[in-house]
Amino acid sequence: MAKLVVSDLHHRFGRHRVLRGVDLTMSSGQCVVLFGDNGSGKSTLLTLLSTRFSLQKGHYKLDDLDAADQGDTIRSRLVFISHNSHLYGHLTSVENLLFFADLRGLDCSEKRLRAAVETVGLAPFADRPTRWFSAGMKKRLTLARVLVAKPDLLLLDEPYSALDVQGVNWLNTLLADFIQGGGMIIMASHDPQRVAALNHQPHTLRKGRLTAQKELLGC
Repeated sequence: MAKLVVSDLHHRFGRHRVLRGVDLTMSSGQCVVLFGDNGSGKSTLLTLLSTRFSLQKGHYKLDDLDAADQGDTIRSRLVFISHNSHLYGHLTSVENLLFFADLRGLDCSEKRLRAAVETVGLAPFADRPTRWFSAGMKKRLTLARVLVAKPDLLLLDEPYSALDVQGVNWLNTLLADFIQGGGMIIMASHDPQRVAALNHQPHTLRKGRLTAQKELLGC
């Protein structure tokens, strides 16, 4: 069972203090949803947990791995999906997933990659360049990386954006399966209605500090 522990995490950009002592503990099969105003630090916190930002003050551990000196290993156990899809428009769906797998050192057969594309509903577009994809299609393909990498930790920044009602339902099913399989999710969202279908613990980020809400939303 994986465990994540964040303690007294601070971060600033110049003189602007964004995080002022964030604490968070979670384990396999849990989902934490971050709510807060624009500029409250949700994306900053996710970026720190992805190890793309260096720690300025505080501690972050995934199991016995310390982000201060084992960030590369932690990075291999997570997937971070931000606003940018990081897809290459001249590559097809399958080629984009193959490139992602190669970057992570994963040995994935074409059959497995095509299965991931099919699972996210893009089988008819598996061999088409992604430059022609809609925003929703790009979101689906980006999320296919979770099926390829099978990470312990999934970090999501506004994952419901660009998805229609059908896409939202599909995403919640995908995330519920990931949680039931023992994965951990930390998600930033502005939409409590769309995330309500997930069994999750809501937290509010305000004035640089994270507070767990008393009630557990979801089913």
